[in-house]
Amino acid sequence: MAETEQEGFFKPETDTEPAVNNEAVTWQASEFVHHDKSVGWYFTLVATAVLVSAVFYLITKDVVSAAVPLVCALLLAIYGARHPRQLLYQMDTRGIQIGDKYHDYDEFRSFSLMPEGAFTSIIFMPLRRFAMTTTIYFAPEDQERITALLTGSLPYEEHQLDATDRFIKNIRF
Repeated sequence: MAETEQEGFFKPETDTEPAVNNEAVTWQASEFVHHDKSVGWYFTLVATAVLVSAVFYLITKDVVSAAVPLVCALLLAIYGARHPRQLLYQMDTRGIQIGDKYHDYDEFRSFSLMPEGAFTSIIFMPLRRFAMTTTIYFAPEDQERITALLTGSLPYEEHQLDATDRFIKNIRF
């Protein structure tokens, strides 16, 4: 088996796959857009969790049920304080490499472009019913090359934010 481009970066070719002229696009970007959170953001999170816990306790009279919102708020605060890693992305005509994980385009139904401030993201819609969407970020100057490469492999589909996505965006998580 032959490896294309960099050793170990692309998915190895098998004998059944034809060798294609790989036009590859490589870039480095954050794994997600980080929003700095103020002390007020954390205070609001804690106050909301305490209020929800108190309501749960008054309704159920169960300490465990009342503790769940507090634990969730703690986890949300820890995850919200996390800074994104810089990942290396490489896309070719067969799939995309995100860090050390390879995704073949056969895993996805379509892709969408979503502007997020100064950046644009690509949202890959999975074929599997309960699979998570895959989102990647890139610099605006790379958009034309990346979308040209993607449109040859996946159909473009307009993406509408659902209620959870709108909520996460509104709280700047």
